[in-house]
Parts: sequence; structure tokens; C-alpha cells
Amino acid sequence: MGSETETEGGALRTFVGLDSDGCVVDTMAAKQHRFLQPMLAEMLGLGALREVYFQCADFVNLYSETRGITRFRAVLLSLQLFNRHPQVRAAGFPGVPLGDLEAFVASGVPQSSEALEAWLREHPSAFLERLLQWSLAVNAAILKSGTVFPVYQGAREALQKMRGRSETGIVSQSPERVLRQDWGSHGLLAFVDHVAGQEMGDKVAQLTCLTAGRYPRERVLMIGDAPGDLRAARAFGCRFYPILPGHEEASWARFNGEIYDLFAGGEYTPELERACIDVFVSALPSVAPWEEPAK
Repeated sequence: MGSETETEGGALRTFVGLDSDGCVVDTMAAKQHRFLQPMLAEMLGLGALREVYFQCADFVNLYSETRGITRFRAVLLSLQLFNRHPQVRAAGFPGVPLGDLEAFVASGVPQSSEALEAWLREHPSAFLERLLQWSLAVNAAILKSGTVFPVYQGAREALQKMRGRSETGIVSQSPERVLRQDWGSHGLLAFVDHVAGQEMGDKVAQLTCLTAGRYPRERVLMIGDAPGDLRAARAFGCRFYPILPGHEEASWARFNGEIYDLFAGGEYTPELERACIDVFVSALPSVAPWEEPAK
């Protein structure tokens, strides 16, 4: 009998964890532009300055090193950018008061609507009450819309390629019911062995639970599109392959044509991994263009 990490043919088995939003399913920009951003701008009464907020929220959620962070932390960072944006200051806008949100985000409690609701029982805040209602309304609007978000070209091929060769699992901070809806609408659940949502904890906890000590860490690969996915892979101690924002199809094509076979064969070298990560990190800046110091 071989070990649990061996196939019948004797080759070492592998585990591949896949993020969902912005990695396999093209949801991030659509959810921001159709639901999260316009509904928050309406709640705050931003009026003519709503486009400035959209610019700030796009940078935080899609085009910077904070891509993929939790909802309430993203709102905080977006509104901090908004408050100090040159156009907001020039308009004489007083800014959005953020003290209560800063306290909640800094508290260390899970950044979910349920956690915020519990927080409010001990820390009453009119602003956070409105923010909670916004978050719940966003969730309801997305579900009610029945939107079927598209899958990135190449992702289905990758799942099919790995089926039977690697154990696979969705590793995501989205609720499990949302993951099952997004993947199920495209028939993709048939190609994964596990679905791990926010109910299972953070991504390190999910990877730990899904692999359960059955694989050497170098035989586990995390695929993701955000720095948080990279940090989770590093904290867990496994390998990482990035899906580059704005270049998702090319990233999946390279995975299918080169990277997966190398990884499955134990030849995805640290040097090649580092080269992929360097390109990924350089594509997601830490400072918004309008805040960069003049040269």
C-alpha cells in the first residue's frame, strides 16, 4: 500500500486550492460597480462626488495591494482615500466620519455582517447601523438579481485538467451558499472535491482543514488573484500561483500549458514561483496615482 499522498501509479498526489472571486469567477468588478459602490454612495449622499468615491473604491478593491480584502475594511480604506482626495477637499466636502468604523475594523473581530451586528449591541453607532443595513441590502440585491457571473476563459479547462490528478478545493472568504451558486451555475462543482467558505475560517484555516496533514506543504498549491491569497499561502507554507488582474485569461493559459504539469511533477521551482510572484506584486501598487509625490 502506498501513502495517502500517492496515486495508484506511485506518483505523489497534490492538492490545489482555488480562490473564487476574481480568480475563477469574474465577480469582483461587477459586484463593485453594480451593487457595492453605487449603493454606498447613495447611502452616504455623495451626490456629485460619487465618481470620486468610485475611483477610490476601485483602487482599493481592484487595482492595488489591498485587492480582495474584507468588505468593511475595504469601505474604511476607500472612504479614507475619499476624504483626503484633492477633489473632495476642493469641493469643501466635510468628509465622512470614520471613527466608529475604524474601531470596528481594528477590533480584530471577524469582518462580517453578523459580527458587525453583534458589535453594535455593545458599541451603538448610527453610522455603523447604516453600514450594516447597506451590507445586508447589498447581499439581498445580489441574490435577488440572479446574476450569473462569467467564468474566466481557461479556468474550466484547468479544473478539468486537474480532475483525477489533484485533490481540489475552493478556498474563499465568500459565504459557502454564494460559492455554490456562482460555481454551480456553470456546472463547476463537479470538478472540485471541497467547498470552503468564510464559515470555515480564514484561508489558512481552510487550507489546514482541507489538507488535514495529508500532503507535504510543497505538494499544496494555492491559486489566487489577490495579495491576501499570497499571504495565506505563505502563512500555511504552501506554493502559490497568481492569476494576474487584467490578464486572467493569459494567466490561466500559462497554468494549463506549463505551470500545472510542472507542479504536479514536482518541478515548479522556487525560482519560477518567485518570478511569477514578482510580476504579480509589481502589478498591484500600494499608493494611489493621485497621492504619489510629485517627481
